[in-house]
Amino acid sequence: MLNYQLARKVALACNILSLEGHGDITLGHVTAREQGSEYLYMKPKGIGLDEVTARDIIMINLDGKKIAGHRGLHSEYPIHTEICRVRPEINCVIHTHPPFSTALAASDRKLRPVSHEGVLFTNLPVFTETTELIVKPEQGKAIAEKLGRQKAMLMRNHGVVVVGESVEEAAIYAVLLEKAAKMQFYTELLGAYHWTSEIEVYRKKEQIYHPQNIKNFWNYFVRKVKRNYRNNCL
Repeated sequence: MLNYQLARKVALACNILSLEGHGDITLGHVTAREQGSEYLYMKPKGIGLDEVTARDIIMINLDGKKIAGHRGLHSEYPIHTEICRVRPEINCVIHTHPPFSTALAASDRKLRPVSHEGVLFTNLPVFTETTELIVKPEQGKAIAEKLGRQKAMLMRNHGVVVVGESVEEAAIYAVLLEKAAKMQFYTELLGAYHWTSEIEVYRKKEQIYHPQNIKNFWNYFVRKVKRNYRNNCL
């Protein structure tokens, strides 16, 4: 029996990501689990992030076997299962193809904290081992190894991986990563530019991106989803 509340959170995260520039036809996926569980709730293949509802969510185990749900399984499930296997504190994994982050990943440029959001992603790792789909457990293990203890990673010529201790945290970090990449893209069009100093990076993290604000941001985006997807049965 699926946990409806968790399935609903995964659906909401998908809808939020779509609204904030992460949509790519039917591609991209989100997983979540209850703390300590070996079962993941996952956005299914074949539908867009904007179309996902709680009733679409499937359940898989850490070996990628579908346990529940009527829709199909994304082939890149090893991204999710292998990260969750080695990081017990992580309860949500997101993989999407947002345009500005993907463009940055294809370049040799580092993400700089030119805006508030950028302070969350200093020393952002970049996965360069392959640009192909991550469909094998060994590829998923390589993803998990490159991600390390970070909350986000760029994938060259592919997209992003973002993780969190909760659905709320991972979804907000994914939104902020794309915003940070977009801000840097536009800033670089102006020529030489400046970014937040290392000392201020840590101060701004504490000032802006504390747990209460992450919760507030999530609640804002949930309201935004409800305004934009009035006919979507979550």
